[in-house]
Amino acid sequence: MQGFKDKVAVVTGGASGIGLALAEGAAARGAKVVISDIREDALAAAEAKLKASGADVLAVRTDVAKPSEVNALADATVKHFGKVNLMFNNAGVFASGLTWEISAEEYDWVIDVNLKSVINGIRAFVPRMIAQGDECHVINTASGAGITVNPGFASYSMTKHGVVALTEALWLDLTAEKIGNIGATVVMPGVVQSKIMFPEKTGPQDLQAELAARQNNPVLSALEAHMRKAVDEGLPASALADMVYKAIEDKALYVLPNFNDEVSNGMAQAIALGRCNAQNAYPQILEGLLGALAT
Repeated sequence: MQGFKDKVAVVTGGASGIGLALAEGAAARGAKVVISDIREDALAAAEAKLKASGADVLAVRTDVAKPSEVNALADATVKHFGKVNLMFNNAGVFASGLTWEISAEEYDWVIDVNLKSVINGIRAFVPRMIAQGDECHVINTASGAGITVNPGFASYSMTKHGVVALTEALWLDLTAEKIGNIGATVVMPGVVQSKIMFPEKTGPQDLQAELAARQNNPVLSALEAHMRKAVDEGLPASALADMVYKAIEDKALYVLPNFNDEVSNGMAQAIALGRCNAQNAYPQILEGLLGALAT
């Protein structure tokens, strides 16, 4: 896609963090913007901020875990702007926990928001893009955790691995079917300035006690504290957005912002090679991680 002026961009999880940065990036490039989020107050504040910058924006409160609401988001977009060109499946949540202690309800919540929402977005928007026939692109936000796994990241890493595979499958299906007007990109950031490490802000009320209880585990608590510090000092979300728009222009399948340092790269390659050769690379990785947490 060469140029974004008058294109229509839809961003889920668009009220803050990476999502808001992507929406601001679209508006700055001349696109019309639709933002969705489950938090009405945050959505209204983001809408006001975008409008104050001169953006042509529509805000639609959406629970991305529900196919009917994502379909309604697509309908609202086309009704308001007449088309859709960029679909950012960006909404996501994080909650740490031990694989055997995470409740079925918490697993369902993370899977629904992180993975099923991307499925819902693809199913709702790609057929419309095919019918339009003009330049379109689907961008799915995964994570460096879609390549590697940390202790306590069971639900998060599982879903982000799924988003990586789903995007690769989308690219393959579009290419095999010779649908040349739609590109696909998966974004796999490392630590980016956002508030994703606070699951309490979007977690269902009946999960709040379980989400809080994770802090009673000293390893999980230390790991989250370590990650939150890294996030606070991480890549600005606006810088990530710039990388994403460059990838869209280049029709790149992968964007790997700030997960390509020597340590991250070495860990990812060790895990990938271990999977290919049926050798467990995690003992050395875990030893190094736990040592870092202890310092």
